[in-house]
Amino acid sequence: MRVFLVGMMGSGKSTIGKILSSVLDLEFVDMDSEIEARSGKTVEKIFEDDGEGVFRKLERNLLKELVKKEGIVVSTGGGIVLDMVNRRTLKKENTIYLKLPPADLFKRVDTLNRPLLKGGKEAIFRIWEERRELYEQFPSIEASNHSKWEIVASICMRLFSGEKRRIINGTHPVTLANGGFKAIGGMQNAVVSHRVFKVFSEWIPSSAFSIEDGEEAKGFHTLFEIYDFLMERGLSRSDVLAAAGGGTVTDLVGFAASTFKRGVPLTLFPTTLLSQVDASIGGKNGLNFRGGKNMIGNFYFPAETVLDPIATLSMDPGRFEEGLVEAFKIFLITGQWYDQFKSLCGKLKDRNIVTLNKMLEEAVILKNEIVASDVHERGIRKILNLGHTLGHLYEPIVGVSHGTAVAWGLEREMYYFMNLGLVEESVYNDVCDTLSEIFGLDLPPLPIEEALRLLRNDKKGTTYDETEIEIPLLRSPGNFELLKVKLDELLAVVV
Repeated sequence: MRVFLVGMMGSGKSTIGKILSSVLDLEFVDMDSEIEARSGKTVEKIFEDDGEGVFRKLERNLLKELVKKEGIVVSTGGGIVLDMVNRRTLKKENTIYLKLPPADLFKRVDTLNRPLLKGGKEAIFRIWEERRELYEQFPSIEASNHSKWEIVASICMRLFSGEKRRIINGTHPVTLANGGFKAIGGMQNAVVSHRVFKVFSEWIPSSAFSIEDGEEAKGFHTLFEIYDFLMERGLSRSDVLAAAGGGTVTDLVGFAASTFKRGVPLTLFPTTLLSQVDASIGGKNGLNFRGGKNMIGNFYFPAETVLDPIATLSMDPGRFEEGLVEAFKIFLITGQWYDQFKSLCGKLKDRNIVTLNKMLEEAVILKNEIVASDVHERGIRKILNLGHTLGHLYEPIVGVSHGTAVAWGLEREMYYFMNLGLVEESVYNDVCDTLSEIFGLDLPPLPIEEALRLLRNDKKGTTYDETEIEIPLLRSPGNFELLKVKLDELLAVVV
């Protein structure tokens, strides 16, 4: 694979190119830097001593070399499109134009080693206008108002075909596909999150209904909006409803699909790493109610779940790592792929797409094996609540994300059992080391009254007098059981 980035100076070609090369496991080449290394002069010095014509010749010759090389991401010079031969060459390659308005470029760019701006930054408006039509001969990505990770995700979505590979069959079919998200374009009855619509709008059908992101939207007010949309669309029981977004969207639309006309076919396109590893696997659907998480819900399996690792690349730092916590939890529970996760944690945090595919496949298959043996969570499936009992206290009280809350809850639950002598200190420390590599573990104390109220309303409560709760005890990777504990004793580790 070869990828070439074109665009104006200051459009972020080098920044995006370096990230892209890491994600795709390709070599990064900055053409200006390569020319400088070969000539022993800066670009500015070449312009001064030899003239722009000499620089353009060096640029043309280097491009001819690069198109014969495999496995590279190339940041081109801003003026490479001026040459007709260069444009013809680049049109045969995976070339992406990073598009930014000149006002944004003016704010970003500096004049250091930029000979064309020697007379002042204002020249950028003239240069942009002169080159605009040349840049627009290439497929473009709108880089304005998008984060670097959103831009990288959009580029990768262009590069991959979306060829699906079935990793789970049976009543809960799951496919894994780089670029598989693009299939939603052919689904006319779709509900997507605002954020997904913003980042991937070119692949989303115009008829799609967009809803708010986050836990605040996961209530009856949004559910009724979805019902209204389905009524307006005239959705029949044979029509497929598609959902694209994080866990809020898959949970909420899953519930809507299961109840609208007593059930319509559902296809999920989870777009966050957390939802791909957790929320979209297992058929759980739900709404929050009166401050309680997932108080209203059911079990309803989608006709298909499409996991596209490319979509997860768009996530902000911190939110991406939430999914790593959930995956680590599954490997901790099963004892499988535990050591591999720890050794590959750095590459996973860098969002390397090959490593991400491997981790997703392992985590999802392992979780599905647990789910399939206890669909309605009467027994062994409860082990997947590891970290969630106390995590569900941090999430509403502190206002942290679900992944952060689960990481904190997992640490506190293991700390509780370690103090009881049921978990060895070495196991506790090993888990904490990995969690710390993914997330920080700077936990605030919780107000006792609110924490106790939430614990008493937890779905895992076991007795009428609400003094006990059943939670997972993980003695070591792959060695677990369910244990009833006193609420007040468990509460002591978080207040």
